[in-house]
Amino acid sequence: MSESATEAKTASDCLPVRPAMPADSLPTGPAGSSDVSSNEERVPGLPPSQRTLAVDWGGKRTGLAVCDELGLLVRPLAVWPTGSRKSLVARVAALITKEQIVRCVVGLSRRLDGSDNQATAQILAFVEALRRATPVEVITWNERLTSVAAEDWLREQGIPRERWKSRQDAIAAAILLEDFLSARAHR
Repeated sequence: MSESATEAKTASDCLPVRPAMPADSLPTGPAGSSDVSSNEERVPGLPPSQRTLAVDWGGKRTGLAVCDELGLLVRPLAVWPTGSRKSLVARVAALITKEQIVRCVVGLSRRLDGSDNQATAQILAFVEALRRATPVEVITWNERLTSVAAEDWLREQGIPRERWKSRQDAIAAAILLEDFLSARAHR
């Protein structure tokens, strides 16, 4: 069995995030390279779409994850180079439109004691710019320890550390999104 086949088998069994694709196949390109398919027509009788995008902003890389229209299945989507705020906002706004996202959750980085850290102000500025650029609800959510959880998952899957950069941020975004959806379901 190939390494990819092994990862695909264990990915759905070991992580609460339940990726829909093996970690090896996460897209890393710009918005246009996303492999998420949109459902153009809604089935009558279904509840309103819960399709949510999670953004794990980082100084160098930004991870993205998405859930299905029912808000049940979460999967890592992509890792993009962060680049400038203006460029990232434009790419995320385009993805929101293309994929018919109804809500965007952005991980808010803070210290363990809850105080702001060096990234908090940059994330809040990104959130405000994204709110101006898109009509969907943009929410901040505590991202505390999602990167650590993503590292733990990658280690458990046996993925070599040198291949983590292209996956870790998207997996962290998926963990963030699952946390948000779980909290929302229990309100």
